[in-house]
Amino acid sequence: MDEAGNLYLTNVNTGSPMGRLLRSYWIPLCHSEDLSEPDGAPVRVRLLGESLVAFRDTEDRVGLLDHNCPHRGASLFYGRNEEGGLRCVYHGWKFDVEGKCLDMPNEPGDCPLQRKVRAAAYPCREANGIVWAYMGEKSGAELPPLPAMGWALAPVERKSTLRYIRNCNWVQAMEGDFDSSHLGFLHSRLTSDGPTTGDAFRPILAEYRRPLLEVADTAVGVMYGAGRGTAGTEQYWRVTQFQLPFYTSVPAYDGLNRLKIWVPMDNEHVMIWEANWSPERDLTPEERRGHKGRVGPSGFLPDTDGWYGRGNFAARAENDYLLDRQRQKAHNFTGMEDTTPIQDAAMQESMGAIVDRTKEHLSASDAAIIRMRRKLMQAAEALGLEAVTPPGVDEPELYNGHGDQMLVQDGGCWKSSYAALMAQHYLPEPILRVAAGQSPAS
Repeated sequence: MDEAGNLYLTNVNTGSPMGRLLRSYWIPLCHSEDLSEPDGAPVRVRLLGESLVAFRDTEDRVGLLDHNCPHRGASLFYGRNEEGGLRCVYHGWKFDVEGKCLDMPNEPGDCPLQRKVRAAAYPCREANGIVWAYMGEKSGAELPPLPAMGWALAPVERKSTLRYIRNCNWVQAMEGDFDSSHLGFLHSRLTSDGPTTGDAFRPILAEYRRPLLEVADTAVGVMYGAGRGTAGTEQYWRVTQFQLPFYTSVPAYDGLNRLKIWVPMDNEHVMIWEANWSPERDLTPEERRGHKGRVGPSGFLPDTDGWYGRGNFAARAENDYLLDRQRQKAHNFTGMEDTTPIQDAAMQESMGAIVDRTKEHLSASDAAIIRMRRKLMQAAEALGLEAVTPPGVDEPELYNGHGDQMLVQDGGCWKSSYAALMAQHYLPEPILRVAAGQSPAS
C-alpha cells in the first residue's frame, strides 16, 4: 500500500473519506449507566477526532455537544447541567440536547442572536443499556435504524462490555483481531499453568500454526474460515466476521458470543468495546464486568476526567507491558501477563501510532486483512464518488451474525456447518450472502 492509500484508510477526521464513511453509521458512545443521573455531571468524549461533551438532561434525554461553547469557545465540560440544558459557566449561555440556545442571560431579552446561534450537536439514541451517537449527514426521520447485532439487542442482564483504550490507529488495532494466524504464537503458553479460558479448542491453535484461509465478501463486510487439522478425522474451523464499519467477531466460549467494536477516538487512539452476550441466560455479576480472562493482575490505572482518562491498562508501553524475560523463557511466548489485550496492545502499539504500510510484506496468511482493507476503502469511495449508501446503514438485519468455531468431518463444508450454528440465533441467509461477483478465495 502506498502512502496515499494508508492515509485514506486511517484518517477519520471531519471531511476525510473514511471519516465520512464512519459518520454514516451509529456509533456506540457509552453505557447508559455512565450518564445515569439526570442533570448529572457532563462527561468528556473524544470521538472521530472531535472533542465533545455528553450529558443527560432533566427529561432523561442524552445530549452530545461540541465541547467549545459557540459564544467564546470556553469548554462546556465545566458547564452546569440544569433545567433541560447545559449552561456555560463563562457567560451563562445555555444549550439543549439539540444544540438550541435556550438562554443568553448576559444579553438583552430580545437579542435576535439567541434564535440563530446553535451549539454543534449530534443526535443520540438509547437502547438496552447502550447510548448510540450519529455524527452523519442525516437528521430527523431520515436517521438510520440502530444495528441489530445480538449484543445490541440483548437486554442488560444478558451482556457484558469491557472497554479500554489502545494508543494507535483504529485500523491496525482492528486488523489484529481479524488475524487468526497469530493466535498460535502471540497468545500461546509454554506450560499448562495459568488461567484457563474455557475454550476446548484452544490446544488446536497452539499445535496447528498454519491455518488454511478461505475468505469471502459478505453483504456487510468480510468473513473467513481458518481451517486447521486435528489428530482425528475432523478439521477445526474458526470463523471470523468483519462487519462495516468497525465490528469484528471472533469465536467465544463458556456459552457466550463475542463482538469487538473499534471506535476511533482520533487517528492515534481507539476505544475498544469487548462485547459479550448470551442468547439464553442472564450473566452473573462477575461475567457482566467482562474482566475474567481479559484483565490481568496489574489491572487498570485509576480513571480520570481527561479526554483519554478512562480504560487505560496499567501494563503499557511506558513499562514495556510488564515484560518479564524469565517468564518468557519458562511460562508463555511473550513474557507478559496471560491476557490477550495486553499482548495485542504491545504488538499493535509498537508499530507506531499509525503504522507505515508502505514497508509491509504481506503474505498468504494476510488474505483476510487485505480483503477487509479493500472493503473499507471501496465503501468510502462509493459514498464519496457516487453517494452510495454504505452497506448495513439501512439494513440492520445484516448484522445478524457472529464469529464461531466448529469441528467438521474431512470433506465436509465449513460454511454449511457455520450456517447451521447461526440459524440457532439468526436467519442464516443475510450472514452468508456473498456480494455479487465475488466468490470465496483462499
